[in-house]
This record gives sequence, structure tokens and C-alpha cells, in this order.
Amino acid sequence: MSRETVFKAAATVLGAIAGAAVVDGFLREPFQLDVTRLTIASPWLPTGFDGLKIVQLSDLHLHHISRAYRTAIDVIRRERPHLVVITGDLVDRSEETSACLAFLAELRAAAGAPVVVVPGNWDHRAFPTKRSIAAWHERLQAETGIRVLANQNVVLRRGGDRMWLVGTDDPYFGHADLDASFKGVPDTAFALVLTHAPEAFEELAERPAARLVLAGHTHGGQVRLPFVGAVRVPSRYGTRFARGLFKLGDTFFYVNAGMGMSHLPIRFLCRPELTVLTLKKPVAVARSV
Repeated sequence: MSRETVFKAAATVLGAIAGAAVVDGFLREPFQLDVTRLTIASPWLPTGFDGLKIVQLSDLHLHHISRAYRTAIDVIRRERPHLVVITGDLVDRSEETSACLAFLAELRAAAGAPVVVVPGNWDHRAFPTKRSIAAWHERLQAETGIRVLANQNVVLRRGGDRMWLVGTDDPYFGHADLDASFKGVPDTAFALVLTHAPEAFEELAERPAARLVLAGHTHGGQVRLPFVGAVRVPSRYGTRFARGLFKLGDTFFYVNAGMGMSHLPIRFLCRPELTVLTLKKPVAVARSV
């Protein structure tokens, strides 16, 4: 076989692979959904919250309710979670909010449980002034029944016990304030922290009450390569916290790969993600004597 024939054959194979990748990245993966299930065991979890089921979505970037979002609602309806959280980037533009509002209202009804969101950088881009972002948050809460937390916290009560739900504003445009976010939260508490991006992971690991932190923003890289992983992640940490479960000190961190897309309408080897997290107290093991 001549060298020219080999080159032509190789070019044909590479072209076919590239074509398949383009079809998958633009036409298939954005409309599929991965459901990730995790159990987080923490000795600091109050007994009343043992078995608490949380569903996390992130980075909706909603323009229209595609098949992946419909699937997410179906999954939430079946899972019957105790809490649904969305870690930012609901919309891209202020004039394109109708699909987001419709989706969140349907999601809230399907969940039958509280839904809490924190702002992301694209939310602040869409509503760039304090007045406009405040009005958007008021509209979200009024029309969908969800709760927005931005540098705030609320107390959750279950079985006579308490845990804190802490939500930070976006670290890029929203002026995240950890002191304000944790105001009134005892150091001995169990706090579930919602933040849009992993930018403050190391600072949050130093907060005694921060036992579990949920974030998004990275889109998991949005485009991942075999054996390489994420090509690029918009974070000061680079690809260190691209997606998945991490632990710094005594704090667990989870980075959700997000639902939507930004800049380019492509996902490759990184499908939209819905995370189901179940909180558990560790099982005590009896010692032999």
C-alpha cells in the first residue's frame, strides 16, 4: 500500500470521527441528561436530616425547554426530593425569561418541595444593576414559588433538629460576601452551602459550619476529550474543580456539570447533569473486645 493511500485512508477515518463528534456535540448530547447519584456521609449531620434527599441543577441558560429539561422534570417528579437547589445562571438575557419562568414553575410543582436558587454571573449580566437584579429575584419568587438566596441563609428544621442553608451571591458580578452569607450560623452547625462557582472553595473549607458545598459554573468543561478531560474551565483553579465530588479538610464539595451551554451550543463527552444527593450519618461499627 502506497504512502499516499495510507494518508488518504487516515484522512477519511479522521474526517469521519470529526463528523461524528460534531453531530454528537451539537445535535445529541445537549438534549440528553445524565443523572448522578451520590450519598454524602457526614458525622456532623443532625440526626433529623439523616436520609435528606437533595436534587441539584445548575447553569440552566434557558432559552427554550428542550428534551433534557423535560427529562429533568420527570426525574424530579419520580425522585420526590426533600429539597431542590439550582446553583445559578438561570438566564442569559433579560428579554428571554419566559421559558425560565415556565420551567421553574413546572419544576416547583413536580418537586412538591422547596426550590432554592442562587445567582450566577450570567444572571447578573442579564440584570446588571442592583435594582434590575432585585426586581428579577422578586419576580422569580412571586411567579414560581422558589426562594432566592444571595448572601443570605435560612434555617431548615426536621425531626426536631436544625441545619442551615447558606446561599452566596455570584463571586464574579454579584459581590459574594461570605461573612454576610454565614451571619448567625453557629460554627457547630451543619451548613449546606450553595454557590455558583468554585472560586471560594478554599475559603469555604475554612468555615467550620460549611460541611457540604454545591456549585456549578464550569459546565464540566462543556467539551471534554478522551483521556484528557475538560479542555478549558472558566475558573481561577483551572480544571482542578471541573466537575464531580471533592473534599478539602472536613468539607465536601460537588461541582455539577450544568444543564445548558454558553458561548457555543455544544456539549461533547459532557452531557447535561442532574445530581441526586442523599445525606446520611455514618454507620457506627461495633468494635470487638
